[in-house]
Amino acid sequence: MVDVRGYMKLVSLLIAALVTAVPAWAQDAKPVTPETPGELAPLNLPVSLDKIREGLLQPAPAEPLKGLTPAEVPTFHVNVTEQQKFEELLAKIKFDPPGPQVAGGIYAYEQQQRLFPRIDNPRVQPYGAFTTGQIATLAVEALIEKYVAEKMAHLVGDTLRAQAERDARQEVARAIAAYWASQPASSPATPAAPPKE
Repeated sequence: MVDVRGYMKLVSLLIAALVTAVPAWAQDAKPVTPETPGELAPLNLPVSLDKIREGLLQPAPAEPLKGLTPAEVPTFHVNVTEQQKFEELLAKIKFDPPGPQVAGGIYAYEQQQRLFPRIDNPRVQPYGAFTTGQIATLAVEALIEKYVAEKMAHLVGDTLRAQAERDARQEVARAIAAYWASQPASSPATPAAPPKE
């Protein structure tokens, strides 16, 4: 019978030897140096430096490049009719979806719709846990809050604000009276004596 463990040890030892031998073999390579100390090694470039030098030494062409002469007529026309700022464009776009806002936001609502489809989970849908009478009660409460409570809040809010202003004025008057009561009584002002010469 073949010993699989021994075989695996031998393969792993062989791979480790190869991995460590390749860098050691690469280090033994000697760089190519010129025979004499003053001579430079020839460069093995994909282009010829002599041809580049010859091209640079040639004079410029007598005919300029196409499109650089002022006598040519342009072949296109640009007409700017309106300049709009980015903020003005964004101000015209309405990002809020129409209708009432969903609890948790539109993204939470979409996620809930994907996790719990309406057909498979009718009781998990928004307002799915309420009976018809409870939904009617919620609708009536929402209407009362929208049309009655907001107007009452304005009336009651103005009354409460006026009462708070009266209380604040009375408190300031009491504080000023207490301050003047704590000050020692001063005698009437006497004229100062004229300086002696």
